[in-house]
Amino acid sequence: MLTRQIPLKRGTNVRAANITEDNEIQKALLELEIPHPNRVIVLVGGAGGIGFWDKFPMRKAIRIIARLAEETGSIVVDGGTQAGIMTEIGKQRKRNKFSFPLIGVVFDSLLMQQEPKSILDPNHTHFFLIPGEDWGDESAWISKIATVIAGGQKSITILVNGGNISETDVQYSLLESRPAFVMRGTGRMADEITLGGDITAIDISEKPEDILEFLRTRLM
Repeated sequence: MLTRQIPLKRGTNVRAANITEDNEIQKALLELEIPHPNRVIVLVGGAGGIGFWDKFPMRKAIRIIARLAEETGSIVVDGGTQAGIMTEIGKQRKRNKFSFPLIGVVFDSLLMQQEPKSILDPNHTHFFLIPGEDWGDESAWISKIATVIAGGQKSITILVNGGNISETDVQYSLLESRPAFVMRGTGRMADEITLGGDITAIDISEKPEDILEFLRTRLM
């Protein structure tokens, strides 16, 4: 395991840990000084491919999730790149001066292909760099890292928009016995995924306060 500082846009330096084995997650959390056990929100969904009209409900969903994280003292774990929901959650955190930890999980070979500052979202607070060669290789790691952070605390997964990889993200969370909530009305996979079991739909057209309260009860 290796921990280091990564320079990103606007002069930001973010702490990151390179890990290759499951048993390094706990050590990395200690090295990065990430508070745990802690409530966790796993955020999955649209990166590229979000349609113009889907961006409006997507942003509404992310605003709610950012408030949820701040008000419940939760840690958010996502894919950490400069795209879609990951960029938006970073913007919401910065714009509102929120303090919740925002952790990105990215396969390390991506950073060998391009400069980190052109890939990683600078509004994230920490990064885990994990083995992998292609999009989707991070899915299992996101779920495992979230489980270790949560320990005995509650954790949930929230799907906003998304493509085929997002369905895999949800399945990995279910394997960790983490309930998933899908924001219906945000487009693509969030409107298509089959419900049932531990996958529950939330209508994004509902009032933000009502959605926030519903999710808060699932985390507290």
